[in-house]
Amino acid sequence: MEAAIAGDAGAAEELLLRSQRTVYRVCRHLLRREDDVDAAVQETFLRALRNLKAFTGQGSFTSWIVAIAVNLCRDKLRRRRLVPFVPLEHAEDETPGPVTRTSTGEPDPERVAMARQAAALVRREVDRLPARQREVFTLRFLAELELDDIASALGVDVGTVKTHLHRAVHRVRAAVEEAMP
Repeated sequence: MEAAIAGDAGAAEELLLRSQRTVYRVCRHLLRREDDVDAAVQETFLRALRNLKAFTGQGSFTSWIVAIAVNLCRDKLRRRRLVPFVPLEHAEDETPGPVTRTSTGEPDPERVAMARQAAALVRREVDRLPARQREVFTLRFLAELELDDIASALGVDVGTVKTHLHRAVHRVRAAVEEAMP
């Protein structure tokens, strides 16, 4: 970190590479269009590089750069006057959740269908969450950030993050339990 702040381009590149996946996932889950995602990721890295000396060391570098990404995504959405969208269908694993396999090694089709139905239901319910709950849910479960990193990225207390996360999970779980047999 010190080397990057001092102007070492290699050290700065290493920092950005370490956070690239997380920043991309955050932007992808908060924005609707792929071209917006790419632009937001690129702009996040440019802003981070320009303001590297502003990083105080309070919290992790990841939470600092995620805060930049979240703010950029909020700005883009505000300009378009859209509600953030969480496209869960783009998760790396095409088949969400545990799936049993048939004797041929293929996934059990019934389980795959049920998993896709459940994922669609979760996606729909996450879309219905209030903005802050949706952001916290996205950062925790889709960007896989720790609670203190989420708090730092959003500029709130960890207790606030826990409250929003609890409410979001409760709402999504209740809707899924009601809809699924």
